[in-house]
Amino acid sequence: MEVTESIARAALDTLSSQIAVLDDEGVIRFTNRSWRTVGDDGSSVPAGDMHGVNYFDAVDPRADDYAADAVRGIRAVIEGDRTEFSLEYPCHTDEEKRWYLMRATPFTIGSDEFVTVAHIDITDRRLAELEAQAHAERAEEGRQDLEHLIDRINGLVQNITTLLVEATSRTEVERGVCDRIAATDSYAFAWIGTADPSSDRIEPTASAGREALTVDPVAGADDPIVRAMADREVRVVTGEERPFDELSDATGVATRVVVPLVRPDTCYGVLVAYAAGQDGIDERERIVLAALGRAIANAINALESKRTLTADSVVELQFTVEDERLLECRLTADADATLTYSGSVYQSDGTLRMFYTVEGEDAAAVLDTAESHSDVGELHCLSEYEDELLLQMTVDDTLVAALADRGGATQEITSERGVARFTVETSQDTDARDLFELADSRYDRTELVGYHEHERPFQTRQEFRADLTERLTDRQLTALRTAYHSGFFDWPRAVDGDELAEMMDIARSTFHQHLRVAERKVLEAFFERS
Repeated sequence: MEVTESIARAALDTLSSQIAVLDDEGVIRFTNRSWRTVGDDGSSVPAGDMHGVNYFDAVDPRADDYAADAVRGIRAVIEGDRTEFSLEYPCHTDEEKRWYLMRATPFTIGSDEFVTVAHIDITDRRLAELEAQAHAERAEEGRQDLEHLIDRINGLVQNITTLLVEATSRTEVERGVCDRIAATDSYAFAWIGTADPSSDRIEPTASAGREALTVDPVAGADDPIVRAMADREVRVVTGEERPFDELSDATGVATRVVVPLVRPDTCYGVLVAYAAGQDGIDERERIVLAALGRAIANAINALESKRTLTADSVVELQFTVEDERLLECRLTADADATLTYSGSVYQSDGTLRMFYTVEGEDAAAVLDTAESHSDVGELHCLSEYEDELLLQMTVDDTLVAALADRGGATQEITSERGVARFTVETSQDTDARDLFELADSRYDRTELVGYHEHERPFQTRQEFRADLTERLTDRQLTALRTAYHSGFFDWPRAVDGDELAEMMDIARSTFHQHLRVAERKVLEAFFERS
């Protein structure tokens, strides 16, 4: 089919771009429908057909720089100085922003020369480019903020982490943390305080920074430091927030960051750092400081627990609980049996694996109750005799773990008829009353029945060996010594039970009986709690 002029015109009319054809004088010889109908939409294309009108007369080059550039560019194409010309320009209205691309391209028909002028709407592309530019600018701002954060706390985390690993006392931790924070360019002063239950105040225990600055106790429910400690959340306090302490005026600091030293169920105090300069504390720095607060609390907890376990002089606390929300009470509430705590170990996921001995006619009923208790995860009956069971269970939330978080080592638990009796040891420097108040706040009918200080008996290595030797019979000691020195406990084993039995001139089953009993007595000596 021959392409006629009418077909060409109809095809150009289908285009959304505004198109006009100019002769070598700039006179408009043709316009498509878009040119004729949307000239008032802000594209700077005059409205109407304009056939026979000189394009340069219709455009005022004094209107703006874009109009002047357009006139010069189109003239250059008509005169043959340029093979083509293009120009992007904005044409915004009060209602919306729009951008266009004007393109001028020459062509000839016979000996006549013409120029096609097209105005193409590129608003979507320009909006996408502006969004990409804004995104890049935001990314650059984020990168600069991150560099700023790194500059503020560069080395601080590593220095404090090293301190927490090497420190041997809580005092060393608190003083060292304050020293390292105040030594950075980011902070002018730092102090740590702990809550005093007797006065409901936060008492400063360590500080560092500007010399001759005294930290006063903090009190009052409206104080931002008290609120941060109560909420256990990092809080940034600016100069606009009152009350604003005298240290802020003395250090010339407008921003304080308050970091509670917390771990599950335990708060060891609060760290207050005075930020140098006028820059605020952004969310990422708050996250880093919150993590440092947890690390400091964990280090203090480990040191307190170690001190309790190794102290020669300890405080022994005894109390009873009669509340079926406590697992030990619930297990014996409806059973004629005695439940005895045999120790516990933490698993890698943080849950506590606990061991209990159950004695009595209803020992099996205790096992049934444990199987249905919501706090009990895994449950295994490790051994069973006539009226005695050894149970192993994992428990998510226990009083034993909560006491350990406060520096209390649970030595004994016995439960009968729904009443559990706890014996807990703690170092003298730890507030034993706080341990009782913890139990009392969690469970009803909690009663203190014993509280005294005593010297923990010391046993030398020689005394331990002598005591263990007394527990073993000659045959048991011989079986244990023979197995040890022959490599029976190595892996892979250097010798098997048959060979060891032959060495002792006894039957294989007899040898294993002596060895198992000896191993049990050694483990009893190591793990027994008395």
